[in-house]
Amino acid sequence: MAESLQRDDGGRIIRLQVILFLFSLAVFLAAPVIQASDSRYTILLSECLLHHHTFALDTYSVPQPHIPEFPDSFKEASVYQLIRARGHTTYYYPQAGSILSLPFVAVANAFGLSAATPAGALDFRGEVILERTIASLLMATLTCVIFHMASIMLPTQWSLVVALGAALGTQILSTASRGLWSQTWQILVLGALVDALLSHEHRGTRAHPLWIATLVAWVYFTRPTGSIAIVTVSIYVFLFLRENFITYAAALTVWLAGFVGYSWSVFGTTIPPYFFANRFKFDGAAVALFGNLASPARGLFVYVPAVLFAIYLVARYWPTLEHKRLAILGFANIGPHAIVISTHRGWWAGLCYGARLFTDVMPWFVLLAILGLDAMRRTGDIRSRRMELAAGFLLLAISVAINARGAFSFAGMDWVEEKPLVGQYPAQIFDWRYPQFMAGLIAPPKD
Repeated sequence: MAESLQRDDGGRIIRLQVILFLFSLAVFLAAPVIQASDSRYTILLSECLLHHHTFALDTYSVPQPHIPEFPDSFKEASVYQLIRARGHTTYYYPQAGSILSLPFVAVANAFGLSAATPAGALDFRGEVILERTIASLLMATLTCVIFHMASIMLPTQWSLVVALGAALGTQILSTASRGLWSQTWQILVLGALVDALLSHEHRGTRAHPLWIATLVAWVYFTRPTGSIAIVTVSIYVFLFLRENFITYAAALTVWLAGFVGYSWSVFGTTIPPYFFANRFKFDGAAVALFGNLASPARGLFVYVPAVLFAIYLVARYWPTLEHKRLAILGFANIGPHAIVISTHRGWWAGLCYGARLFTDVMPWFVLLAILGLDAMRRTGDIRSRRMELAAGFLLLAISVAINARGAFSFAGMDWVEEKPLVGQYPAQIFDWRYPQFMAGLIAPPKD
């Protein structure tokens, strides 16, 4: 009888995941805004790997950067997504997304959809269609991963709220599903990593060291901010999974050695140029940190105020919080990430909507929300719980409304295109008279 009930419950969870996947996919595909700026040429590189087995785009008719080899700043190149390396032209941003997208691109090519014209130039329309479709599929998959993650500790109804709230009320909707940003693949891999760690802590399932090492490595390969996870998760494995540490460290070393070998063959450097730590400055970092947290254009707490509720719950219920070491691990990734993006010369994140640079750590915020909601559900008194949930739903509703603006209204992208000198004059980011999320709803100031 117990086995039958368990099978029925497992079947219900699977059915809910299918519904979640289809619903979120429909939302992501229906949203009209496209953000294919940094990601331009990502799919073309996938096709180059698929058909020509090389990272060099020389077989295609692509523009050439002005700078013959590595520019000090990628903005010095006329086509900033491309770079000259070892005498060839290739994609400048992390190429892991192009590698991971190969199966999707192979299927698309089989049906006649390509990012290249018959003459061998970039077909931007085909690139955009493929980017949007792949990104939507990946983020719909992440929605299901988050639901599974939440269901480890929370009832089904609560897990649905967490999954839908994360999918529609964060940068998953307004950034990661709008194009194949490097964060798109990164947060899917990171979501799988967090899910594996939480499952191990709460259910006692084995955290296979080879699997954990692989996920940690690819969190880094997809975007250099993943280097923080390499440090923090490695410390976590050493402290709490020590019997698996040697296997984990050996696997991670193999992956990193392979990454160095790939970089040397493609770029002639031990790590790709985009991963260089040469674009950081500490002058003005405090202002940048405030801008990334609370400005009307890039502030995390403005565009995803629901994260404040997650932080509050963890702090409020810390004495009864389960898996405190996972909460510490989450904060150990979020805090340094905030510092890293605020010391970057391009901390205002360029042509995007909202707090894009915090997309990288959204799975960690989801983990904090799950831990906090579980503690509140178990130990909070009914009256305070109702008040807290009301506040949480209000913040989540605001988050959904703001991020939906980024995905369904072109006004937000028009806002940033009207401010081409925001890098030289970042004060525009702090102007509350006409915040980006209100673009198209109110009139801009005359000055």
